[in-house]
Amino acid sequence: MHHEMLSGAKAVARVALPPRLYQGARALWHATRAIQEWAAALGTGIGYIAKRRPLPSEILFFGLAPGDDLLCTAVLRELRVRGRRRLAIMSDHEALFAGSDEPVDVIPVSNRRRRGPTNIAKYRRLAYILGRDFKQLEYAAAVSTDRSASPRRHIIAELCKRADVTGTVSLRPYLSLTEKEKDDSSWAGGHLVVQSSGMAGRLPMRNKQWYPERFQALVDRLRGEFDFIQLGSAMDPPLDHARDLRGATSIRQAAAILHHARLYIGTVGFLMHLARAVECPSVIVYGGRESPWQSGYICNANIYSPVPCAPCWRWNTCDFNRKCMDDISVDEVVLAIYQWLAKPRNPLAIETAEIAACSLDSEAR
Repeated sequence: MHHEMLSGAKAVARVALPPRLYQGARALWHATRAIQEWAAALGTGIGYIAKRRPLPSEILFFGLAPGDDLLCTAVLRELRVRGRRRLAIMSDHEALFAGSDEPVDVIPVSNRRRRGPTNIAKYRRLAYILGRDFKQLEYAAAVSTDRSASPRRHIIAELCKRADVTGTVSLRPYLSLTEKEKDDSSWAGGHLVVQSSGMAGRLPMRNKQWYPERFQALVDRLRGEFDFIQLGSAMDPPLDHARDLRGATSIRQAAAILHHARLYIGTVGFLMHLARAVECPSVIVYGGRESPWQSGYICNANIYSPVPCAPCWRWNTCDFNRKCMDDISVDEVVLAIYQWLAKPRNPLAIETAEIAACSLDSEAR
């Protein structure tokens, strides 16, 4: 029997109600939900006033993963450069935004009472009531159950465009560390940091992954010359002969370690962006899922496989047995490490992009 949910607590069988009564009940339910959203939004606004906090002029929201939020630090900086203040971002990762010279109001996404990301509609409604901007950011929309659209510009430039930023933008994220945080991790100076896998992330993608056994072979090859630190999730495959800090650091502790490290070695993901945010160069095994010009940084060694199907932007499936990753050997990565270690660690080069004041459809790379 087909059921329609008329409230969160009671299911009413559609066939048990006359059509007009059913439509009336449905309209009443939607009206009740709208009133609840308005009341919640107004209550939030009153809460700002009661705490003597200025209401935000713009509210940004991208996603739930820490990597998404870290990329938004670039957007926030570009907005500030253009004189836009009283910015707020919806994020469950407040630590990413701490310590900035220009603080941002961080609004939790998750409603901890209901254990779910239920705050988005409330703040969207609040922005509407107050005549503020609510910007839903995105750089690669899903076009199927296993593929994103291939971005036509760098993903940071795409996010900036979605936030109505035009002109020259810097393609890098930012994270500010305190002097104490830096001092506490000074022991990491000269170390090489490595992550064996990103499959424990919030949105794991197999097509971003190299092979843990090849990371191990890389460590075995170089451990006589360098000391290694392994960062990442406690569920990442462990690497022998590396100081094991999987799951043992906060975001800011990991950032401080990268701040001092000589080099980061891994695949496309949060730690790649975190390393760039704290001025740590990287050797990144890209494969062919995405291209470095779309998501990488010119200060890094980006090992890309230009196979005919690349960049595919597929998440987990592959018709060619992930040839783009399979073709990248340990020797190739080791060579890139030596080449990058021969360069000065800082300052790191910053790439810029120009965003024209025109429609998304009229721009192409």
